[in-house]
Amino acid sequence: LVLIIAAGIVGHAQGAVLASAALLVTVTAARLIIQYRRRRSALRARADVAQACTVLASYLRVGQVPSAALAIAAGDCEVLREGHRAHTVGTDPVSVWRQQARRSGHEGLLDLARAWQVSVETGAPMSSTLDQVAASLSADQSLMGVVNSELAAARATSKVMAALPACGIGIGYLLGGSPARWLLGGPAGWACLLAGVLLACAGVLWIEALARHASPEA
Repeated sequence: LVLIIAAGIVGHAQGAVLASAALLVTVTAARLIIQYRRRRSALRARADVAQACTVLASYLRVGQVPSAALAIAAGDCEVLREGHRAHTVGTDPVSVWRQQARRSGHEGLLDLARAWQVSVETGAPMSSTLDQVAASLSADQSLMGVVNSELAAARATSKVMAALPACGIGIGYLLGGSPARWLLGGPAGWACLLAGVLLACAGVLWIEALARHASPEA
């Protein structure tokens, strides 16, 4: 709003229109970048949790007691270190893993917490349960990879469609017209410019929202 007001004072209505259009594009791009980074971070976290369960199960399978297996696995898997530190000071790691499971991409730690709690309370072997947890998480990773690869085409299409109005302006110049001058020359052009930018940004965000809801990680 400050940018729009300042541009309106300096460049009058035309400056305010350009500032508004630039602000819409900037906010849309920033939102897409943030969502992309969150999605990549969640995928890495899920892969780390699956690897941690596999490593922990392998140490339990060779005869290590749970506490020793956790200590060794925590050295290789960062996602297990909070639980290991809690176990070292006498705190139940189950509660720590349940809290970690609330973070995006760490949901698999909830299954680890359940398996650990059942093993501690009943003495049941944990290695087979963790093998199943790790296999399930790996299957989920494969499914997400397939779905995300399919959704990548839709996401790319939305960005191409958003760039088409700019291509249209270029085609207008090739045909001998002056579309930019008309868009910036009066209220009708300003309204079309803002409406076009707004609809393009809304379309990109709408397609991204559809893709996000269609993804298993949503």
